[in-house]
Amino acid sequence: MNELKRILITARIDSERAINISSKIYEMLSLMDFETLLERELAWKLNLKGGVSIRDVDVDAVIVVGGDGTILKVANEVKERGIPILSVNAGTVGFLSELDSEEIYKIPEVLSGKYTIKECTRVKATIKSFFTKNQVIKNAEEIYPVKDALNEITVITSIPSKVINLEVRVEDEELFSGRGDGIIISTTTGATAYSLSAGGPIVDPALDVFIITMLSPLSLINRSIIVPVNSKIEVRVCDDGVDAYMSTDGRDHIFIPAGTNILFEKSEFKTKIICTKEKDFYKKLKRRLKREL
Repeated sequence: MNELKRILITARIDSERAINISSKIYEMLSLMDFETLLERELAWKLNLKGGVSIRDVDVDAVIVVGGDGTILKVANEVKERGIPILSVNAGTVGFLSELDSEEIYKIPEVLSGKYTIKECTRVKATIKSFFTKNQVIKNAEEIYPVKDALNEITVITSIPSKVINLEVRVEDEELFSGRGDGIIISTTTGATAYSLSAGGPIVDPALDVFIITMLSPLSLINRSIIVPVNSKIEVRVCDDGVDAYMSTDGRDHIFIPAGTNILFEKSEFKTKIICTKEKDFYKKLKRRLKREL
């Protein structure tokens, strides 16, 4: 693979461990033949000048030091430019992380060409219509911004003590309808995140699919469904129930009034992940399962 020379380092700013690891990486790369930049807040934390904004800078790769939440945040910020991400775990499980903190010595070798790029599918949500003041507003995508996510998009009840009524269709064919706390539309990448916690299946990363999982359904037959990644998934928050909120990777909590129709499909953007190992998924999975026993 091509050598990656111009590198940006960013980290979870409220984690002293992540900041210390970032400092070591910066010092190491600065002594080598790399042009190394620091994200603005990280530079401030390290008492260094010349920090840059991650949204504006043009680099060959971004090194992200933190947990899965930090990686998801950065992935959203660089998706349109297709900048690859090399992640270093400074959190707990680190399912999305490629290197552990004690492996940072491998970074120069990786950036010099010993890596592969995995392009991860993102899921996109478009609000097609919604119900307000006794009328249906169509072309709602002109009002609501289109959102996408690397892990999952969740539609959840706006009132924790009350359920919402949902109708779900795949390729214009009814899949199920019923009441519950909400629904998760997950990518393969997100299969080990919120979807798994809600009872969804573990999916091998070689499979490119969407996973549909109801949250606390008031039914014994509503189970997770795996559908092809090119599927069009329509979710309707029925107008005879309560309102909802929609979040993307735990961000952007958008109010969804009852009567809203949402289309979920594959995003035009992908997240590029720098990989250093061919098969590491099952090792991470075993490590997480052992931790939870």
